[in-house]
Amino acid sequence: MIGEWLPVLWASHLKKNVLKMAETNKPAFPQTPDGVTDWEKVFEDPDQGLISVIRTAQTSENLRACMMIVIRQLFTRDDDELQVAQLTRQLDDLLAQSGGAVPSNAAIAMLRQIKTQRQEMAQAYLADKKRKKRRKNRRSAAGSASTKNAIYLLFKNPKYFIGLGLVLTVLLIGVIAVLLIGGTPTTENVDRTNHAAGQEPADPQKDVADTPKTKPSQQDMPLPAFTPTVRDTTAAPVAIVLRHVTLPRSLGKWKRGPTHVMPFIFITDERAVSDVCRQFPYILSILNVELSKAFQDIEVFDEQVLAGVARRVGPILNSRLEEPVITRILLAIPMDTRDHPPSRCGLASDTFGKYLK
Repeated sequence: MIGEWLPVLWASHLKKNVLKMAETNKPAFPQTPDGVTDWEKVFEDPDQGLISVIRTAQTSENLRACMMIVIRQLFTRDDDELQVAQLTRQLDDLLAQSGGAVPSNAAIAMLRQIKTQRQEMAQAYLADKKRKKRRKNRRSAAGSASTKNAIYLLFKNPKYFIGLGLVLTVLLIGVIAVLLIGGTPTTENVDRTNHAAGQEPADPQKDVADTPKTKPSQQDMPLPAFTPTVRDTTAAPVAIVLRHVTLPRSLGKWKRGPTHVMPFIFITDERAVSDVCRQFPYILSILNVELSKAFQDIEVFDEQVLAGVARRVGPILNSRLEEPVITRILLAIPMDTRDHPPSRCGLASDTFGKYLK
């Protein structure tokens, strides 16, 4: 029941209930017969749904407190950090534009957009699950039908049965013949045969003398001199690669395009890697905030937006370091799904050379 999802927030013990919900784990939402969350009931239940609770907010402070708890309960994965930051910003904008009134209707509209997204994700999951089940059933049915058809033809037509018997008989005779009469001639038998035919045995020393000398192997041959090219003499840029960062998507906005970017931080000295990586939590926070601002009103994805975010973040990070070792930042779209940094922050290896050109 909804009592397991969200405690009643607006009563005589409002603060106590808010703190209690904030300390609970992810709630167990009701399920549909198909085994997915019943988002319609979670949001729209007239007595205990999330929207019915939001309607009871009397002040803007109470509305924000309840909305933040709902957001935190719905977005609990590590990948949801940007989504939480984006929704928090939208909520604060609603409160700032309300002119002192309680924007309950606007907050309810936000929740219904979240509900629509969750329902679409649930339907996509069910469709994929059914597709995989049908594919598995087709493969099983095809294999079973082929086996039954082969057995049916074997016993229905005597020609197939007789042919199989003849093949097995020939194979058995061949195996017996190899075991009984097969054998490798020994050296003594070969010498005896040559003597009977009037041939002299071969002289091993003569064969060795007549054998032509082999050519020297490639290991014995000298290697050609190496002449470095301009590319070989140019030092590769020193860059730090961070784990993937999720791109924010405004509710109801652009849905096509990349979902992640891979940040590269170019530095002047390899010895500064540890100093930069110690700032990883701050770097991730700044990237989340700047990406959320840049993508808030984006209708169509544009790589220039990423370039603008990278230009703004560089000076901010340099101000946190003792020396401004960061020369530039690149927010690269992964070229391959297998391109994953080995750690959350570390020196970029040759594997990522295609991004550093």
